[in-house]
This record gives sequence, C-alpha cells and structure tokens, in this order.
Amino acid sequence: MDLLIEAHCHLIRSTRQMLAWGTTLQLAVLHLETIPTATIAAKLRRLPSAGLNGSEKFFLGAPKGLGECAAGIAAQISIDGDPPTIVSIYLVALQISLDADPPELLAALERARRTTPARLGPKRM
Repeated sequence: MDLLIEAHCHLIRSTRQMLAWGTTLQLAVLHLETIPTATIAAKLRRLPSAGLNGSEKFFLGAPKGLGECAAGIAAQISIDGDPPTIVSIYLVALQISLDADPPELLAALERARRTTPARLGPKRM
C-alpha cells in the first residue's frame, strides 16, 4: 500500500495533475515499457527481498488494456525460466516510477491519453 501511495504522490507532483489511483498504475506500467528488460528483470529478482509480497490484494479501477500491457512486458522477461506474474510487474512498475523524472512521466501521461482517449481526455487528467 505504501508503494502505491508514494508512486501516486510522485506522479501528481511530476504531472501537476490530480490522478486517479488506477491511472497511477497505468502510467507506471506505460513508463515501464520504456525501461530496458534487463533493468526490469534485475528489479524483479530483488522483489522478494523488498517486502512487498503479502497476502492482501487490492483492486484499482484501471483501463481494460492495463493487464494486457503488463502481460506484454512479462512475456519479454524470464526469471529462473518462468515469466513474472502480472502483480510483480505492477509492483516493479510502481518502484521504477519513483525514480522517473517528470518529463518521463509526462510522456507516459501523453501515451495514456492517446491509448485511452475515452477516459483520459486532455482536461480530465
């Protein structure tokens, strides 16, 4: 939960816009698409020691294509011969978004507007 809150606040500060919780995850995953797979794989390998895997699950309202986008990233990576879970992709996306500069996150916001125009009009995000 703390990771999502930190990423949410970072995205709001970076974009200077009020964002929905699901949009935070969407922008984090869109930004993750721009990260080299070796960097993502390294973060995924360190994920178990980060203390982020727990028994609680939280559900956010997010665009339909979010899972497909995360699955596309997961399909490019193998951790000990297996693809990572979608949940682990979401966690790494949120982690990596904390290190992103505002221009990188603004680029993800613009991509989100182009790919989900019905929900994310220029004035709504």
